[in-house]
Amino acid sequence: MVYSRDSQTWSSRPTADFHLPLSYPPATARRSSQVHGVRSEHGHNFNGSSSQRSPQPLFSPTTLIVGDSITRHIRFFNAATHCFPGATVRVILDKLPSLLDSLPSSIVRVIVHVGSCDTTRQHSELTKKDFNALFSFLKSCGKSVFISGPIPTLGRGIGRFSRILSLHTWLQSACMSQHIGFIDNFNLFWDRPSFFRNDGLHPSRHGNRMLAANIQHAIQCTPHD
Repeated sequence: MVYSRDSQTWSSRPTADFHLPLSYPPATARRSSQVHGVRSEHGHNFNGSSSQRSPQPLFSPTTLIVGDSITRHIRFFNAATHCFPGATVRVILDKLPSLLDSLPSSIVRVIVHVGSCDTTRQHSELTKKDFNALFSFLKSCGKSVFISGPIPTLGRGIGRFSRILSLHTWLQSACMSQHIGFIDNFNLFWDRPSFFRNDGLHPSRHGNRMLAANIQHAIQCTPHD
């Protein structure tokens, strides 16, 4: 199933709905750790091992969002976000088993956003192979799973833009054939400068709200068993 939203539809909705709930730890409480050369940034400490324990959410999370730096500021109710800046598909695949084991059993769905860094390698067949391995793992993890599609670049050259567009097109088809939910972010961000930071790669504050809203809409529109 493919999920997409027209940006004008989202612009007519109050953006306050997608702010970090007051029950979550403030941004300054987020902690970082260096694991195998890729830094993980996340907002919640479920094992309580830290001597300076952050405030805990009122409810256990039901959704895991994991991915590269695009996911850094994606927050919504009952979601645990784990960001690995610079991560490729293979890195996320390597980290998912232990990450899922470390999280509460209340997690019922997994959303993966990755692939932009893979396009810089210009090896599309290797990227597809890694995604197929990721699909196999996700289908065996016993959760409801989604692939959050890549966002385009802005002012970073036609080559990079074209590779991300090709990845978006392939992922859309591959997820459909694998019966994995696909969230269309490409068309949401295409040619919308206000959605981007100055680097033309990462979402702006407004873009982060739109990305979170698009992902949240996909979850809400998923049929429940």
